[in-house]
Amino acid sequence: MKRTDHALTRDKERTCRAILESAEQMFAERGSKASLADIAVAAGVTKSGLMHHFPNREALIYGVIEHCITRMWEEIHAHIDLSENRPGKFTRGYVRALTGGSAYLMDTFNPGTLLATLGNPPGIEALYARDAEKLSAAFAADGLPRSRVLMIRFAAEGLALSAASPYLTSDDLELARSELLALTDVQT
Repeated sequence: MKRTDHALTRDKERTCRAILESAEQMFAERGSKASLADIAVAAGVTKSGLMHHFPNREALIYGVIEHCITRMWEEIHAHIDLSENRPGKFTRGYVRALTGGSAYLMDTFNPGTLLATLGNPPGIEALYARDAEKLSAAFAADGLPRSRVLMIRFAAEGLALSAASPYLTSDDLELARSELLALTDVQT
């Protein structure tokens, strides 16, 4: 049976995603010591198969960071309550995701994990700049005053960074989360 271009594309996308997820896990577990061969085995592909998608380690690291950003957006959108038809819907989803609603984001923001390990491969600044523009646009379209959004956003990010530390208890995290969510409902 002849495979269609659509099936080949799906397989290529599935293989690429398997490589990225395996690389993400291996880098998180082993840090920079994770080898391309180990990542290939974890992804269920050969090293040459991995190299077909990512020709070198820097390209793979760039791909992993891009994958993390995509997953971040997926997690934020998963925490948006579509029934909340009032300003601040995106901001509330962001707060929920970063302050305990998403284990993935809690791990990603942990200072000792993946993103800190990966560093800054060439070209990453442009990727971060595009993501920052997209994030700023989403917050700007959310209908809340910019000054309030800035305060809520960076407080949520600070909580996410502190969540794994002994300085922030789970009760304090929940209390702060509730306060941030309440701030999204205050009209000016």
